[in-house]
Amino acid sequence: MKSSFEWMQDYVTIDKSRTPQEFADVLTIAGIPVEQVEYWGEDIQNVITGKITKIVPHPNADKLVICTLNMGDKELTIVTGATNVREGQIVPVAVHGAHLPGGVKIKKSKLRGETSEGMLCSAHELGLDDSLLLPEERSGIWILPEDTPVGVDAVAQTGLRDVVYEYELTPNRADCFSMVGLSREFAVLSRQEAKLPQVEVQEGSEKIDGKLKVTIDDSELCARYAARMFYNVKVGKSPFWMQQRLRKAGVRPINNVVDVTNYVMIEFGIPLHAYDYDKLAGHELIARRAKKGEKITTLDQVERQLTENMLVIADAEKASCVAGVMGGFDSEVTEETTTVVLECASFKGSSIRKTGRALGLRSEASARFERGLDSEGCVHSLNRAAQLLQQMGACEVAAGVIDEYVRPQEVRRIDFTAQRVNDFLGTDISEENMISILATLGFTTEKHDKVLTAVVPTWRIDCTEMPDIAEEVARIYGYENIQSTRPLSNISEGQEGFEHAVREHISSVLSRSGLNETVTFSFMSADSLKKLLFKEDDAHYQAVPILNPITEEFPLMRTTLLPSLMDVLVRNQAVKNDRVAIYEIASTYRPKSLPVTELVDENREITGLLYGNRTQASWPYKAEGFDFYDVKGLMEAVLTSLGIHAQLRASDYAPLHPGKAAEYVVGDTVLCRFGELHPQCVDNYDVAGPVYVFEMYLKDLLPLINLIPDYHKVGKFPALTRDLAVLVPVSAKHADLLNIIREKGGQYLEGVHLFDVYSGEQVPRGFVSLAFALTFRSAEGTLSDADIQQPVTDILEELQEKAGAKLR
Repeated sequence: MKSSFEWMQDYVTIDKSRTPQEFADVLTIAGIPVEQVEYWGEDIQNVITGKITKIVPHPNADKLVICTLNMGDKELTIVTGATNVREGQIVPVAVHGAHLPGGVKIKKSKLRGETSEGMLCSAHELGLDDSLLLPEERSGIWILPEDTPVGVDAVAQTGLRDVVYEYELTPNRADCFSMVGLSREFAVLSRQEAKLPQVEVQEGSEKIDGKLKVTIDDSELCARYAARMFYNVKVGKSPFWMQQRLRKAGVRPINNVVDVTNYVMIEFGIPLHAYDYDKLAGHELIARRAKKGEKITTLDQVERQLTENMLVIADAEKASCVAGVMGGFDSEVTEETTTVVLECASFKGSSIRKTGRALGLRSEASARFERGLDSEGCVHSLNRAAQLLQQMGACEVAAGVIDEYVRPQEVRRIDFTAQRVNDFLGTDISEENMISILATLGFTTEKHDKVLTAVVPTWRIDCTEMPDIAEEVARIYGYENIQSTRPLSNISEGQEGFEHAVREHISSVLSRSGLNETVTFSFMSADSLKKLLFKEDDAHYQAVPILNPITEEFPLMRTTLLPSLMDVLVRNQAVKNDRVAIYEIASTYRPKSLPVTELVDENREITGLLYGNRTQASWPYKAEGFDFYDVKGLMEAVLTSLGIHAQLRASDYAPLHPGKAAEYVVGDTVLCRFGELHPQCVDNYDVAGPVYVFEMYLKDLLPLINLIPDYHKVGKFPALTRDLAVLVPVSAKHADLLNIIREKGGQYLEGVHLFDVYSGEQVPRGFVSLAFALTFRSAEGTLSDADIQQPVTDILEELQEKAGAKLR
């Protein structure tokens, strides 16, 4: 919300001895935060209005002309290349010594041999943003109204020299989204009384009765609907002063009818909407919910699909407006319009907010409806608009107002006592002072014994209970006048949760291993899952759809982090980054059912990606690329640091390369999956490979974690080692062989590892020779060969039976 000092003076006398920043500080302290103070026209000097009396071609340049201007007390000659200047026009002229925005200085000069004593100015050169200008004002010289005085300060005459406040208002202060609401605050804080506009309407001979029908079909979403009708309408430009005030409020002028609706909205905080009467089928307006499959083309000429939960304003045949959000293109007011219907309604704020989000639309009107508005002010706003259009000579007003008020606004009454307010604030404010403060804010107060009852004005919909009354008293009394005290409470020591500690621990392990942590959006698309080769019936496709996605590329809440990391890899490869080692610890989202009717399951996952070289080439060493064992080592490092003992087995996870994919499990619970990304996935993302990835599942890790390591005494007795070389089928899995050895190794088996793999002429076809080193140790004494002979025999028998292995 923006407000102009010049406009504000229509409603309250401003003490000009105080600086604008002082006013801003007072407002901010009182709960009306001023985000920025803009000083319009402050850096503009010596720009005077002039009338073009003569234009002749430049003798030495085809695209230049020489203008003679009447400046009131003298004439000037100025050379310009503007094509929109004509004799008789009044324009802003930057004379010799003038200063323009951006530090531009103007002085006399010669252009192609002819003297130019200044410069004709465009609106843009005087500091106006192109988005706030009429189409014809965005190029060429700014043509001022015909009745503009000549020889006066152009900045003051056009209203460009002003102070504009930009507010960062809280959502509860809906009343301050208007000039009248802000003027009430100005008046109270400066101990004055606000002067509201006197509204009088001269109605014509034609009557609205019988010419327009208004119906409210849904009283839950529309509490009041009022309308006026104007005939003999002359659509054109609005007065210059109104255009300038709209620009200072951040609104672009369009035409007199639309500008008046915007002006009244900014003035009173109540949106209006105008329809071309002749474009309304059946000359009827109905406030109803949209029909199933109904569509509407809005004023921005975009066709939008409506749902049955959205409120629309319809004529007898179709929707003509998305209620509270944006009007329909088919019923807009144009230069050909001769009869206008103007509506002012009270819609349910939450419905307008949901509709705006669903359609991806937000407007000045919807921002006000969302916060709630004063239903009692609807007819007054219509009359104000009628008054302004009449003053412009733009129309005649039909007699009568159609006013369907099916759900009158409740008058709130709040009981309180001075003692309760003082106890709440920690103050000692008298009862009389409280009543006086509330009276200046528009509250009336009644007293019954010691209990006071505040009758809340209709525009203060945020006041509902005693603490709201206390807040009003406090902010006008002055927060700076309330003594600061320390709160009395028991303060408990904050402690880190177990899950958070585990996440930090895992993050530390991965970061120490050379990976960088990333933070990405929690969204994905179904196409990403297809690229990762998930089948269409996979549970990953059961994703929560987003009603209003930030972009069409991410319409779903992600069910895996892999798409996010692959997008990071794509961006890194695009900028020639030849090494990517990243991880992310974040949530995935799984709905219990679709459509979503209850909270979704939010699970933390740890996902990582390795691509490129582990080490860079540095003479005499060659670069070494990441491989399967790097990602396997990361998983082992994390699990070991968490005190988890898991079994390794092959994985058939869809995104992973068959034969280069594994997972660690405890029983049937998969703790993590890892391996090389499937070559088809790499091609689908159009990136270079190979790429190695891993996924860890925090909810499955948590029950198994033991951050306190098991203590074992250092062995006093020497170990006994035995090497076993066995022939096994090439299809045998190393993890299965290790599990057999550990299971049958007996109580003394301390460790086992593979130290040699051989295939050659001495090895039968279809077999491979594996050599394992087994370490045995006892805590009670030195082992002999006899002590380990039976476990070794059991191992060989089990390997032969379950894996087809033979001692070599």
